[in-house]
Amino acid sequence: MSNSTLPFSTVNCTVTNPEGKKTTTMQENTELAREERQQNLFTLQALDTVQYAPRTSTLIAIFDYAQSVKEEH
Repeated sequence: MSNSTLPFSTVNCTVTNPEGKKTTTMQENTELAREERQQNLFTLQALDTVQYAPRTSTLIAIFDYAQSVKEEH
């Protein structure tokens, strides 16, 4: 089911600019929007695979703190 409020027949209509030259059709615009959504999906999928690691200095500080707490007890 479509989320569009336009009639089905307008999907393939041709849009003209003020000089009367053909610009794009709504179907071409729909295809471009679909391609853009696909590219966004690929970007989001790539970002999901990125893993962050703490800096070495942060890890050393954590282990030093853990060692000092262990020695106090």
